[in-house]
Amino acid sequence: MNPAGWPTIYGGFHPRRVGPRARSGRTERVTSDAETPKYTMITTVIFDLDGLLADTESLHIESYRRVFASHGRVLDELEYADHWIRNGRGIADYITLKKLTWDIDTIRRQKTACYHHLVETTVRPMPGALALLDRLDGHKKLAVASSSYRRDVYCVLDALKLTERFEVIAAKEDAARLKPAPDVFLFVAERLGVEPAECLVLEDAEKGVRAARAAGMACIAVPDRFTRDNDFSLATGVVSSLDDITPELLESL
Repeated sequence: MNPAGWPTIYGGFHPRRVGPRARSGRTERVTSDAETPKYTMITTVIFDLDGLLADTESLHIESYRRVFASHGRVLDELEYADHWIRNGRGIADYITLKKLTWDIDTIRRQKTACYHHLVETTVRPMPGALALLDRLDGHKKLAVASSSYRRDVYCVLDALKLTERFEVIAAKEDAARLKPAPDVFLFVAERLGVEPAECLVLEDAEKGVRAARAAGMACIAVPDRFTRDNDFSLATGVVSSLDDITPELLESL
């Protein structure tokens, strides 16, 4: 037991309930037995993209910063993390909330061009992502479920040479509602011909965890620097890195 009284449990999920928020450097159980849905054997692992599989959140922020600066506005990291990552809102919502007179199509076009350039020249996988894919390859069905536009999803996956590693790649256009609604995860399950209870979702943000839980899927949260203060109380578990996710851990769910 660590000094704060929270169990460090990598190697198997601890059955007791612990606190609702992720704490750096620990693998934690965050739901009680009474609250956790009963899952069958995990056959499918569904990856979020931005901030989970690919280190792209900083590229999104930098793209918006450059576009905003050209229009005389400053965007700070905390504002981006709360609006885009935690709450799952987009630029149209931002323009409305801030009562700006910007043309949405112009902003989107400028941001996309900047973002694609940054992805093609600087994108990296998140730590442990490639090794995890290698560990799961041939043992689980693999999919990506993102709230980003399809053009952005494929830009990232193609740049990392990961496109062919997934049986299904789902994007914003595939879901009537975005995370925290469960639509994109249910779409993936339907396309793969599996039940939601067979699926494990890997997410870095609160909205994704809520979406996975609403879909009836197990979910492991892997917070990054933008999401460490998110509420992960609905997650099946929280780990500090993708390196902590092993076949043995998946079989213990």
